Amino acid sequence: MTPTGGGLSWQSYNEETPTADDSDKLSANGLWEQKNVTRDSSDYLWYMTDVNIVSCEGFLKNGKDPYLTVMSAGHVLHVFVNGKLSVTVYGTLDNPKLTYSGNVKLRAGINKILLLSVSVGLPNVGVHYDTWNAEVLGPVTLSGLNEGKRDLTKQRWSYKVGLKGESLSLHSLSGSSSVEWVQGSLVAQKQPLTWYKAIFNAPGGNEPLALDMASMGKGQIWINGEGVGRHWPGYIAQGDCSKCNYAGTFNEKKCQTNCGQPSQRWYHVPRSWLKPSGNLLVVFEEWGGNPTGISLVKRSR
Repeated sequence: MTPTGGGLSWQSYNEETPTADDSDKLSANGLWEQKNVTRDSSDYLWYMTDVNIVSCEGFLKNGKDPYLTVMSAGHVLHVFVNGKLSVTVYGTLDNPKLTYSGNVKLRAGINKILLLSVSVGLPNVGVHYDTWNAEVLGPVTLSGLNEGKRDLTKQRWSYKVGLKGESLSLHSLSGSSSVEWVQGSLVAQKQPLTWYKAIFNAPGGNEPLALDMASMGKGQIWINGEGVGRHWPGYIAQGDCSKCNYAGTFNEKKCQTNCGQPSQRWYHVPRSWLKPSGNLLVVFEEWGGNPTGISLVKRSR
């Protein structure tokens, strides 16, 4: 792959975490299944709940932070506490279910727990896909309190489908002008839940084109409003590439290559989508990446 020219000039917009006051939220006691709420309108579903911490809690004095446990059917989970990202966890193709367990910083009073559950479009080859779960199944518990363990599973939860950037259609030509983007030295890097955009001209020639996304983590890509697809270079291929011997019974783990490399790095850009100039590239980054490392490349003959 050969770069087509100079680097791209990026602008960024930070995705906002929702609040329970948002008009388009849903509320109910207990946890809902993700696909039944999103109805395939988005990969993303926010789960929001409040945790009240009294001032006499022991951990406020001894510094031993309480322990949050979240069980999910997958595929990816971002945990936010009081507006700050605490952790990101994800399952695998073989086992998409995941459990997060870790200490969280809480304060006296009302604390906001937000869980962003993400479906990544894992392929399925089974029957009754509509009965497969993709959600925060629970239980969701908080340990290390004076009362011991508090079960948050059946308490009041609020739900919000999708991201603000999706509702504003930031990936489109018209929607991308509806918010104020920052540029230059203020462009966010290594920051989760960030939208990036750049304008570029179509390179000459007729060679196949692709985007090199090795510097990014996980998210989605659009060009002129058309979906290039989900990117996930942060997912590193596992395995043993140290030896190769085809003798004996064959299995898929023999003679592996590219261990420790992204599962996919280059993403095809159809030339039919491009105008001679003024093409809009939009990237939504979930994990946090370096957009200056993104480049448009062509396949060398």
